[in-house]
Amino acid sequence: MEKAKIILALDSLVDKGTLREACSYVHGIKIGLPLTLDIGVSGVKDLVKGIDVDEVIVDFKLADIGDIMVKIASKLDFADSFISHSFVGRNGALDELKGFLDSKGKKLYLVGAMSHPGWDDSLNSYTVSVIREVNPYGIVTPATRGDVISKFRHEFADKVIISPGLGTQGAKYGEAICHGASFEIIGRSIFSSSPLKALNKIVEKQREEVLRCKGAENRE
Repeated sequence: MEKAKIILALDSLVDKGTLREACSYVHGIKIGLPLTLDIGVSGVKDLVKGIDVDEVIVDFKLADIGDIMVKIASKLDFADSFISHSFVGRNGALDELKGFLDSKGKKLYLVGAMSHPGWDDSLNSYTVSVIREVNPYGIVTPATRGDVISKFRHEFADKVIISPGLGTQGAKYGEAICHGASFEIIGRSIFSSSPLKALNKIVEKQREEVLRCKGAENRE
């Protein structure tokens, strides 16, 4: 079965059996800081051990000097990828983190823009320039802002783009994919109640929306 273009956001503890079953439908999981503070690094390692996904992403939105970010990443060796803020810049920060992750065969995502109302779009030109300099594996852009996703996709045709903000924050499932995202990040909408039932519905809605928008593109 082809996996859905979904990354599960884990910010609170979920049953491992449920997680294992849910992961058979999705590309990957994203580990949040709240979950890690709740159960500790060892608890997170136990939770993800044996889980069959293509990618485990640690989302602490790293934003510090290079030495500190490298020390944090080095303690989270179960992860395949890490998310960092781009506003800290390259020299003495992201260059060191990227070099460390490259040496360990791990990937870096940089935040291009965020989904909350307080984000200032005037920052986007700066984050674009940092992303060009650092050359990360992927970019984080908000699912609630289709125009922003499209702009980042135009700037970075070959990058993986992952987008949060589906469901609870207002974006329709599949909408970010239609604007150029590679995967949609979904958490609260799935794990609030009856996770597997909710996930199946979301997968169906995502595929329907993508088919609709791709069909519309083909007719133009």
